[in-house]
Amino acid sequence: MGLQNTNYNQNMTISEAIASHLLDVFFGESWTDVWIFHTLEDLDWKEAIQPTAGSPNTIASLLHHITFYNKVIQQRLQGTDPVIGEANGFDLPPVHNAEDWIWMKTLNLQSATDLAEMIRQLPDTVLHQSIGNVPGASSYYKQLHGVIEHAYYHLGQIVILKNLIRKQQQ
Repeated sequence: MGLQNTNYNQNMTISEAIASHLLDVFFGESWTDVWIFHTLEDLDWKEAIQPTAGSPNTIASLLHHITFYNKVIQQRLQGTDPVIGEANGFDLPPVHNAEDWIWMKTLNLQSATDLAEMIRQLPDTVLHQSIGNVPGASSYYKQLHGVIEHAYYHLGQIVILKNLIRKQQQ
């Protein structure tokens, strides 16, 4: 992943600060002290697809969903209004082995890196405008913060599911 977190500084544009904040949830330095890369680092593929009583979703399906919405926002930044099907990004491709799981994690982190790079390129002057060609859409600012909040929300679920799975294994 070529793009890494940067420390916030007073010389950053708002867009650069938002991009950095997005990377925090995926790569670290978050005020929550929890991030996706670290949370998934020691999780094997069988744990990732293991169902629990705590959620109808698996860790893998949540990760796929996060990736899906990173790509939705990328498409909106490119001026298109993507179709969000009934599956809502929970249509997990099969995970049959460690390679599939590694690929899924790689796609997730790459989607965050790509989105952050697109955000960095935005002029601050557009942040309060409606995003892309999406009729009735909220502002760039709200959509960008929304995708960050979305990732944190599902990261919390992933942490809980990981703990449940690890306790079941004891």
